[in-house]
Amino acid sequence: MVFRGRVPAARTRAEAFAHHAALLFSRIRERAGGPLDAVELLVDDVPAPEAGLELACVLPARRGSPAAVVVHRLPVIARCETDEELGELLSGVLADQASLLTGLDPDELRD
Repeated sequence: MVFRGRVPAARTRAEAFAHHAALLFSRIRERAGGPLDAVELLVDDVPAPEAGLELACVLPARRGSPAAVVVHRLPVIARCETDEELGELLSGVLADQASLLTGLDPDELRD
């Protein structure tokens, strides 16, 4: 089997998770109608020790950097047994964080 160019032969689990999160967050951005356009989505493996067992957090905007939603991949995955559960939990976590930034109901943003 030969792979040409810079296209990866397969995504790592971390890359697949980040891709799934990005797709879900882009849908949430569309539903929000503008307030999330400058917000970045970041995926980290685990939260900082002082953060406890959080699944995600919001980093407020600072001079020179936009607000960001940070999803902690391993704690989210640990709570799911199937890909369907993972999609539902990830959608809910992202909607909850986006609602903190927009003031919109998370159920309106959820996939």
